[in-house]
This record gives sequence, structure tokens and C-alpha cells, in this order.
Amino acid sequence: MPMPMLSRRELLAAAGLATAGLAVSCTTTPAATRSSETAWADLTRQLSGSVVRPGDPDFGELATPRNLRFAATMPEAVVLCADPDDVAATVSWARKTNTPFAIRGGGHNYADGSSSRGIIISTCRMNSTHIDGTTLRVGAGVRNADLGNLLPQGGNGRLLLPGGNCPRVGVAGLTLGGGIGPNAPWAGLTADRLRRATMVTTGGSIVTASATENPDLFWGLRGGAGGNFGVVTDLEYELVEVPVTRATTGMFVFRGDEAVLASGLAFQRVRSAAERIATGTWSGRPDFSKLRVQVLAGEADARDLLAPLLAIPGVQAEITERPWWDSYRWYVVDPSAAYSFWDRSLYADEYLSADALGAALEVVRRLPANGDPERTGAVGLFGWVGGAVSDIAPAATAYVHRPARMLIEMSCGWRTPPDPSTPVTPVPADMRDWMEELWEVLLPHTTGRSYQNFPDPGLSDWASAYYGDNLVRLEGVKATWDPEGVFTHSQGIPPPR
Repeated sequence: MPMPMLSRRELLAAAGLATAGLAVSCTTTPAATRSSETAWADLTRQLSGSVVRPGDPDFGELATPRNLRFAATMPEAVVLCADPDDVAATVSWARKTNTPFAIRGGGHNYADGSSSRGIIISTCRMNSTHIDGTTLRVGAGVRNADLGNLLPQGGNGRLLLPGGNCPRVGVAGLTLGGGIGPNAPWAGLTADRLRRATMVTTGGSIVTASATENPDLFWGLRGGAGGNFGVVTDLEYELVEVPVTRATTGMFVFRGDEAVLASGLAFQRVRSAAERIATGTWSGRPDFSKLRVQVLAGEADARDLLAPLLAIPGVQAEITERPWWDSYRWYVVDPSAAYSFWDRSLYADEYLSADALGAALEVVRRLPANGDPERTGAVGLFGWVGGAVSDIAPAATAYVHRPARMLIEMSCGWRTPPDPSTPVTPVPADMRDWMEELWEVLLPHTTGRSYQNFPDPGLSDWASAYYGDNLVRLEGVKATWDPEGVFTHSQGIPPPR
């Protein structure tokens, strides 16, 4: 096509839709105790699924984390669970053998939450889907791509689960962290459509959570992030009806400092004028910016709404009216290969001023790429909040960021060492300095809170940043469902203070 598409690396500099798959690191001890062949055989006998170990054909693909910063943290085995009973048996085995474990669904965790030197409990084979009227039931291994194939119903489908635009992201993890995405401004978060979840507890029991069954747990599963209380294995949603039969998509490229700044400000004006109708993602780079936008209207009305963008001198634009499901597919980004990256995020309850965005872009232009094409960096504006997301009170679910008008992302990527020698490859010093400067420039113009599905190892007060005023209640849910701290990792919900 004549215009370049926004790739995941370009737009997000990471794997994510918004979200990261079901991915949390859990351990009962600080270090792994290597299990014996007898113990592995015992685990295998208990499973309907399988145990994949080093040397097996699929081990590398299944075990390597999405973010290669953590590529040296490899497990002794990946357990491919077939059903909740397999998950329960594996959790019990790990506790009995004192083996650290992590949970991995889609595997798109931005940090180290889905990596372990013990075992990875994988739900990727638990990928059944079923629609019954307006109810959707999925297993924890279902990804966005699976729903992208299911929901259109040959182009005649009228029901949608709002989610992200990265095909490999796991729907379970997306939901558990809240679940922002391109349709959230009119359809709400993925978590807002959740009606029931099945979870394996620390003791190996299988429980359900809904508005009437274990309601506190249900509250916590809608925004408390994956694996803090147990292992979610099945989810049930109420689908929402698509409000239009046709929509308009737009791809924009802007070059030159003035045009890049003008494009970010114009995108915010478009969002402010039509928050529930126009959604999009803007990315500012050292020498250009890109915008992907979707409008729930015909082309003529969409062009009127997008006039502030079209008026910017030198703009390259491709605007097309499409059938709804073509518009839905158009918004899906192409998967990129795994690489090393660091993403940070900040919510803003007000749109950024020209001074604030201009100062951020000045930092972006100083990206220390040093001529290396694998060194990338950007500031992004996500219009995947507001509207229907803000209709729900911050305390109604664990996702607290309801008033936000914009999600700001700061991202960088770099070349991965061929043989990482430490469990976590350090961020190059000059890239770290660049990210810290960008953060400090933007922080005063935000709430200081961050999206829990973009986990950031660089956050000092991450619990408050992810959960805000909902943290105390989440700690109470944690105390009820995981009193021994079986599910814990560097940014897991802490025990009550």
C-alpha cells in the first residue's frame, strides 16, 4: 500500500496491546531447586497436557520471553496445560517440589513476570472459544487473533469484545489488567465486559468469580493484573453490539519539527471533539510522526472531523471508508520479532499543552541512536481511554484510571547481546538517561499513574502508580486468596501493610 503501516515496533516499541498476556512470576523460594527425573515423571503422569524440556523441538519458542531483556532467564521446563485440572496439578507439584514458577498465556509481558528459572505454566493450549447469543466463553490461551477470526462471523457478525490490536496478545492477561484498545472509548475496557471467571487457587481448588460469586475476587480480577491471586483458566464475557456497519480509517505521516508537534496537538483536538467516535494512536519520532486513526462515521463526516490534521502542511494521508470488519482488521498491527525494549507509561487527565508536548519532542529528537537502526525510541499518545471507560467509577473495578483522557507512552529498544550473561540485560546507559529525561519532562503534566499491563521495572512506587486508591482493597483480596504469598514477583500486589 502507498502509506507505511504502523508496526508494533514503531508504534509501541514492544509487544503489546495494550496489554500483555496472562503473565506473572510466582515462586515459593528465592531460588530454584532443580527437580529430579523422578519428579518430572511424576508431574507428567498427572497431566492431560505435556512437559516440554530443553532439547525438545518446541522448547526454545515456548520458553524464550517476548522481551529479550530477560532472555537469559530460561526455565527447566514449560508445562503445556490442557485444562484447569492440569493447572491445579502443576501448581501443587511446584509447591511440593519447591520449584519456582511463572504463568504464561499470550507471553507478552513487558517485564519479567512471565519468566522463571523453574517452570513456566503455559495456558496457550487452553484456547477454546464459544459464542452463545451475546455470551462469549474463552480459555486462558485465547489470543486477540483467535477472536479476530471468530467474531466477524463471515462478515455478518454484529457483536464485539473490545480488546487490543496486537494479534498475539493473550485475552486473559489483557482482561486482568483492564484491557484498553482501539474500541474502548465506545465499548469500554475488556474487563468491563467480563461476567465470570474460573480460577485455580494456591491450594489447587477451582473456583468461580462473578458479581454474585466471590464478588471481591471478581472486582480484583478486573484490573488487578494477572496471577496475583491464582491462575485464571476460563473467562466469560457479555459481548457488545457494534454501533455502525461502516467506519473510516486514516493513516497519516508528518515530517519536520513544526508538523510533528502540530500533528500531536491536532490529534488531541480531534479526540476532544469526538471522544467516543474517533480513536487512534499517535507516535512522535526523532524526525517524523505517524498517526493511525479510526472514526465511527462515513468518509465525508470523518474528513470534517479530521480537518485539523489534514490542514497541516506537508501531511501524507490515506483516508478510506470500509465495512466495519474490514476497519477492525485494518487496525491490527503486524507482529514483530522479539527484541530488547523498555516501555513506560503515564496517564493524563488533561490533554498535553503545546509547551509540554514540544518539550517532550525536543528530548525525543536527541535519541542516542548512534547510527544503529536497532536503537529506537518514541513518545506515543494513545486515544484508547475516555468515553465509555470514564463512565464507570474508579472504585467500581480494580482498574483505577477511569478519568484519564490520554495514555502517554515512552518507549525505547536496542540491540540484544548475542549471549546475555545476566538474568536481566541492563538498559544501555545513554538510553536509560534519555528515557529518564523524557519521563521527567512529561511527569508534571500527568497523574503519575501507569498502566499495569505495560509493567515498568523502572517504577519506584509501582503499586501506587498501577492501582492508586484501589491498592488497599487489592491487598485485602490478596490476603484472602493468597495468604501465603505463593503468587509473588517483583511487581506483584504486596501483602497488606
